[in-house]
Amino acid sequence: MCDDSLIYDSLYADARLRGWSGWGGDARIANGPSGLQRITEKSYVPQSGPALELGCGEGHFCRLLAAYGYTVTGIDISKVAIEWASEKQSGGDNIAYVTGNLCQPDVLKEQIYDLIVDGNCLHCIIENDRMIFLQNVHRLLSDRGIFFVSSLCSKDGKSSIIYRANRAYRHVPSVTSLMDELEEAQFLVLDSEVRERNEYNHISLFAKKMHSPSSYETLRDKAAQRRLAR
Repeated sequence: MCDDSLIYDSLYADARLRGWSGWGGDARIANGPSGLQRITEKSYVPQSGPALELGCGEGHFCRLLAAYGYTVTGIDISKVAIEWASEKQSGGDNIAYVTGNLCQPDVLKEQIYDLIVDGNCLHCIIENDRMIFLQNVHRLLSDRGIFFVSSLCSKDGKSSIIYRANRAYRHVPSVTSLMDELEEAQFLVLDSEVRERNEYNHISLFAKKMHSPSSYETLRDKAAQRRLAR
């Protein structure tokens, strides 16, 4: 099981020392509202209800979700991140923050969410832990729920691992391998978009649970129709 809490504790502590608004600097945090719009403008995304952010950091996107009207849970492996998020929380925020390991099979036991947002977390999960992570998401997602993924992806069609201080730090999948992982975990991808970046590309996608062969075929056909209509 992955346990990189010390790595991320140090990175969040460094972000605080630099005076940043959150992980990745002020410019990244400023993109939050446009990211929320990109999710909520989809007609199949529930517009209210329980929502979960995976890898919530200091909670900036959780706060946006709560302001939109969701009842929000944010989870992160870093205690420093969760402490920072709790410090930023106002009395009116409808947010619960949890320190937890998304590679543990029983994480957030007995909880169900209508929207699960991958806050650039999946590409931090390495090798076999990725399927445990996706199985957790499948268990936590309601039957009508949507799973939004935001991940690095490769430019050359090959998956790779990025190392930091001699430890596996990022998994950069090919688009094909990411789609295969999601299908294996019983998700149906409804829509996806790859954005060109300098070193690695970035993929955003929306998925929901497969329920039965008939529902799979129906959703697949609807997704194909949406792609053709674009």
